[in-house]
Amino acid sequence: MVFYSPYFIIKKLQLEVLKKYSGYLKGRVLDIGCGLKPYKKYLTLSSEYTGMDESKEVSPDVLAKSDKIPFSDGYFDSVLCTELLEHLPEPQDTLLEIKRVLKKGGYLYLTVPQEWCLHYEPQDYFRFTKYGIKYLLEKNGFEVIRIDRIGGTFSLIGQRVIDMSWHLAVRMMKHICGLKYAEKIASALCSPFSLAFYLLGTVADNIDKSDAIGWAVLAKK
Repeated sequence: MVFYSPYFIIKKLQLEVLKKYSGYLKGRVLDIGCGLKPYKKYLTLSSEYTGMDESKEVSPDVLAKSDKIPFSDGYFDSVLCTELLEHLPEPQDTLLEIKRVLKKGGYLYLTVPQEWCLHYEPQDYFRFTKYGIKYLLEKNGFEVIRIDRIGGTFSLIGQRVIDMSWHLAVRMMKHICGLKYAEKIASALCSPFSLAFYLLGTVADNIDKSDAIGWAVLAKK
């Protein structure tokens, strides 16, 4: 359950925005960097869902890199690309491939981080402001329809505190009860605080809108 994840705050915020725009993701849908396909069940208007990833470990429908998508021009009606561009040394190569396989008038739903710790090192290259991602998309042939902020200062602080606390608790307990149970116990201990910070963020994040955990973008070819 997402509630018992140390990343509850950010995952819930990302899901809320995705649900808002899921109606645009219909027909043949390509999920690039799909991971474990957490959003597949929310794409209720898709007639054909294809999860693509370069990692065999997540068992994607298609094993491929995002800058070499193995489909013909204009094959997909819509594309989903979440938390991927920051891990690509040349993100515009992937955007050009997305544009190629997307039908004219098709939609791209994209999320990128603005504030986050180093992760999946050393393949962690970029962070984006809303102006930076808008520029990159428009430069590569997309019309930006809408940009939504994902979280703010209080959600970010809460998520980082929970994240660090969870890892600290796991390190302390894994020698006593093993890694698997240490992670479960740490998640249970952190979950009430995650909920509290999430609820605080729903109100307090509006005090200052200049910061963000990340951005969600709806764009059109």
